Amino acid sequence: MFDRNAGTGAEAALLDAADKVNDAARVLADDVGTASSAARDEGPALVARAPGSALLAAGLLGFALGVFLTKGSRPSRNILQDYYDRYIR
Repeated sequence: MFDRNAGTGAEAALLDAADKVNDAARVLADDVGTASSAARDEGPALVARAPGSALLAAGLLGFALGVFLTKGSRPSRNILQDYYDRYIR
């Protein structure tokens, strides 16, 4: 009729996969923490050795943020045609 233990294999596989994902997320968080502390500790020395590279990196980061944050607020491409249609006709 109905076997109550039929789903235990699938449940065990899902729980095992969830544990692996949880462990991978924990390892990733630890690696990010280690990298951020290393960047905090070694960052000023890197800037002192190569200030131009630090300026270039900051400029690229600012440009990328500007592009991503203003992507939805750009005016339409045919703004001159809209102006002509609105005020000249």
